[in-house]
Amino acid sequence: MRTILYRSYGEPADVLEVADVPDLAAPAANEVLIRVMSRPVHPGDLLGVEGRYRAPGDTANVAPQGNRPGFEGMGIIEEIGSAVEPSAGLSVGLRVAFFPGRWAWGERVVVPASFVTPVPADVPDDIAAQLHVNPLTAAMLVRAAEAAGLTTDDAGVAVVTAAASSVARFVTALARERGLAVIGLVRSNESVKELNTSPSGMPVISTAEPGWQDRVRDAAKGRPIRAVLDCVGGELASNLLVMLDSGGTFISYGDLTAEPLRATALSFSVRNLRIHGVSIGRWANLPNDIRDQDLRTAISLAQHEPALFRVAASYELTDVARAVRHSKQAGKNGAVLLTSF
Repeated sequence: MRTILYRSYGEPADVLEVADVPDLAAPAANEVLIRVMSRPVHPGDLLGVEGRYRAPGDTANVAPQGNRPGFEGMGIIEEIGSAVEPSAGLSVGLRVAFFPGRWAWGERVVVPASFVTPVPADVPDDIAAQLHVNPLTAAMLVRAAEAAGLTTDDAGVAVVTAAASSVARFVTALARERGLAVIGLVRSNESVKELNTSPSGMPVISTAEPGWQDRVRDAAKGRPIRAVLDCVGGELASNLLVMLDSGGTFISYGDLTAEPLRATALSFSVRNLRIHGVSIGRWANLPNDIRDQDLRTAISLAQHEPALFRVAASYELTDVARAVRHSKQAGKNGAVLLTSF
């Protein structure tokens, strides 16, 4: 079968290649074999290709056989393990979404049945391919903000960076459902105009404008900033850390700039600030009831707010270099999908 792999860390468009590899073994008792039709290119996928998940000082390179990226996608079940319970609702020929599933950038994957979700008939393929990672990340972020003290009966607000991104749009939608106050930050006036046409109702501020910090304070209307939800890092994140109310929490879920967060130690001891990390990689270890609720939320969003699942472009699996270049473009409007129908 065909798959995408990389044999060294580096710029994804340079090191990713299409390779023919042996077919996957039959699924184990509690697993499912899926023919993958579509999978998104996530920033986290590319961080792995670039080697940025390695610990500081770790210079180890990729194993000789190469690594295969991808954890999310949708496709058709081709084979089911002998111990998969009928109550799972899975059958050969069924259209499903999956996460986490290793090697999703290949033509087939073997996934534990517990991480396979039947796709409702009214959810199209391009939305099904995005059903898990971004909505579930948003659910984790909103829970983290609530744990930081942001509640419907509280006068506080949360600030969300990269507010035009897919994850931030899901965060905004979930916060709106819960009655939580959110202020969105973007890096251009064009994004401000775009988001101001959405039904979110949240204040949106461009960090390209001088004095944007004062505009954030004005938008907060005297309310304390309880939480910052950030995927950017660097100077922007450092500025927002200073703006947190005493006892506030900086919630990090990405590092688009690859620049350090700068803060004095006294910021934490004197003002009781906290830093909390959220990663979709830990979602699979959450209690079953929380995972089930998150999946119900994701499916509801797919059915009732499909405009949140934007697609910037689709590329054939063999056109992976163009796909990853597109996915890294500034101002990209939606997910980039790799398809293999």
